[in-house]
Amino acid sequence: MLIREQPATELTVATRILARADALAPEGRITLRLHDVLYIAGRGASNHTMTPYDVASILLADGSSLLGVPPDDLEEYLAAHRAAPEAESVGRGPDGVIVAATSLRACAITLLVRRRGEQGTHGPSLEEVWEQLVAEARISGALIGAFPSEDATPG
Repeated sequence: MLIREQPATELTVATRILARADALAPEGRITLRLHDVLYIAGRGASNHTMTPYDVASILLADGSSLLGVPPDDLEEYLAAHRAAPEAESVGRGPDGVIVAATSLRACAITLLVRRRGEQGTHGPSLEEVWEQLVAEARISGALIGAFPSEDATPG
């Protein structure tokens, strides 16, 4: 059973969409912070195939693990969150730059925009872009296994 199923699932979906779009560094991550707990893909998890069971839960204050094994570069993500306390999410783009945003979706969109080199805020809303990306990922099969099932056993 997952510690918090919904955050782990949201992080998994965002990670897979960003990996599919090449919007994360090869070993990059995106995080989700809820209050004093940080959710991040655990050590050895592939961004393209991660599941909610691959998500590690970490205490932001001291970096101690609540569940799972954190990645080796955890401290960089913790430092980014500490430097931007209003950020709910940070992520490392393909250019190696860590970006911070007030929500997981906003961080994901920021990474996508950076990857595409787009400027300005013209076009569809953040929510419309995100829903389109999720729909495309579902249709292509990129989200198969991204959602926990009752008969799945954590591995």
